[in-house]
Amino acid sequence: MKCTIKEIAHELNLSRNTVAKVLSNKNGVSEKTRKLVLEKARELNYRSAISESADALMSDVPDSILLLTRASVNYSVFWINVMKGIESVLIKNNCSLTLGIMDDSDMRNLRLPPNVHNPSVKGIILVEICDLRVCEAILKLGLPTVTVDMPREYETLFGRIDIITMENKVHIRHLVTKLIQKGCRHFAFAGDIYSSNVGRGFQERYDALCETLAQHDLSLDLECSLLGETDQQFMNGNYLAERLKSMKHLPDVFICGNDWTAIQIMHAAQFLGYAVPRDFSICGFDNIAESEHTFPPLTTISTPKEALGTAAAECIVNRMRNPDAPYVYSQYMTTLILRESIAF
Repeated sequence: MKCTIKEIAHELNLSRNTVAKVLSNKNGVSEKTRKLVLEKARELNYRSAISESADALMSDVPDSILLLTRASVNYSVFWINVMKGIESVLIKNNCSLTLGIMDDSDMRNLRLPPNVHNPSVKGIILVEICDLRVCEAILKLGLPTVTVDMPREYETLFGRIDIITMENKVHIRHLVTKLIQKGCRHFAFAGDIYSSNVGRGFQERYDALCETLAQHDLSLDLECSLLGETDQQFMNGNYLAERLKSMKHLPDVFICGNDWTAIQIMHAAQFLGYAVPRDFSICGFDNIAESEHTFPPLTTISTPKEALGTAAAECIVNRMRNPDAPYVYSQYMTTLILRESIAF
């Protein structure tokens, strides 16, 4: 009786890619899994079903790493810089980079891009994919996976995924403390903290603000905070202008989840005739190129984007070569960039 790779994978509840690796004698599979596959292949008489064309296909296709990211203009500048770091490592290791994009509908319906099933894909790097359900669906593919940032409920992923992230709290605490000392009392946060794709990074930035305020017997100005807006709303200047107009007062300071949000709020406020930092101070996060060219230039917290990409790529290559190595949780420091959008 003949069988196929698909049937062996089904019998063992493994991915087709993992079974194909074992049967083509490639690295990246634990000895325990390799033994299970070979035993099942003998049991099902796999060798009598091998075609020369299938073997040739497996040996000729170069290893590819899938960069899976979110379809959003807000994050495009961020992941493009992360991608530079990834590519610099993969080139040295004779691997190619493939791009996969998921929009909000894809994530809600767990609709993964078709190229995740390409046999040449040997690992996945997630950037701005922080929905826990999507991460679990990716892990079921059985491929080495690294995430840059992580879901808020990241503890459930420990021991199953490698995590590369950035430090999110230190500089917000420092900046907020300095502004309180200068007399600021009304602080607002701008950034979505409720959707299913909110990453741990965003949550920690929000937490850092609230925790620092509490230490000084202050609380978040909820009247001025924008916590439930979608990406589309944050990119809609008219919507933001109306939100600002509806506020009984403006905060002394806006702390924003990322630079794009801060820039959009600045533009909406200026459209209404407000001036930054005369009427309020504002700080972003990420240090995208546009933050330096706003008027006034935006104070921000710089993330080492290329370094995050480099670390993620090195991690995925090591995981492919050493599948039983301890899982990684690596955090990179950020840098406070003080510019004219903050009044000191």
